[in-house]
Amino acid sequence: MKTKLGIVAVLFVVMGFGMVHGGSQTMERIAIGLMGTGIAYLLYLLLSQKKSEEQKND
Repeated sequence: MKTKLGIVAVLFVVMGFGMVHGGSQTMERIAIGLMGTGIAYLLYLLLSQKKSEEQKND
């Protein structure tokens, strides 16, 4: 499940970068939202992975 959501998050970031210089202001705001959502989830995955590794070492 995490793998599929990670792939979707990467696609959100890529689509956001593609749309960021769109013709309308609404399109740019949607792009910023897509990038923010994707980056936030990828950061969550990164930080949760580090915490689980630290707990295994203890």
